[in-house]
Amino acid sequence: MDKNTYRQYWLEKRKTFHPEKIQAFQEALIDFLSNLEAQTIFSYFSIKDELPTRQAIYANWQRHRILIPRTKPQDRSMEACPIRSKEDLVDGPFHLIEAKTPAYDGKIDLCLVPGLVFDRQGFRIGYGGGYYDRFLKDHPCYCIGLCLEEQIVSDLKPDSNDMPVQALFTEEGLRQI
Repeated sequence: MDKNTYRQYWLEKRKTFHPEKIQAFQEALIDFLSNLEAQTIFSYFSIKDELPTRQAIYANWQRHRILIPRTKPQDRSMEACPIRSKEDLVDGPFHLIEAKTPAYDGKIDLCLVPGLVFDRQGFRIGYGGGYYDRFLKDHPCYCIGLCLEEQIVSDLKPDSNDMPVQALFTEEGLRQI
């Protein structure tokens, strides 16, 4: 199965995830971030059927420096922007919620990476724009892919530009790669 077909399969499959597993994931993520020593955390701000990050962000934006992506569609890149309250948020391209604050150019301790599916080596299939692969290449940091256990497969056959994560966080907790 090619990457685009696999991507479409997982976009549909994601709609069938059991709500209790998603709730368990959300609660585990809030607890995980609340007990983390990292100072600066870059995370996607969840939309639609993505695994939820919003409550974890809200619960931790006073404890950590929370950064979210601002996409730049003209060159398919993104920048990390700090948020400290809902007033920092605006509607962005692709129906995303983004920060209206200036871009952050300091050290990022942890990046929480979305994905439709991950493999046991840390590679992922996302939406296909390459935004995260380019960002992670330019901003090396410890990366954790966020997924449910059922979103982990044996091998995705990555392309040369694909950037792996170093760990996966599921409803069952953190698992190192």
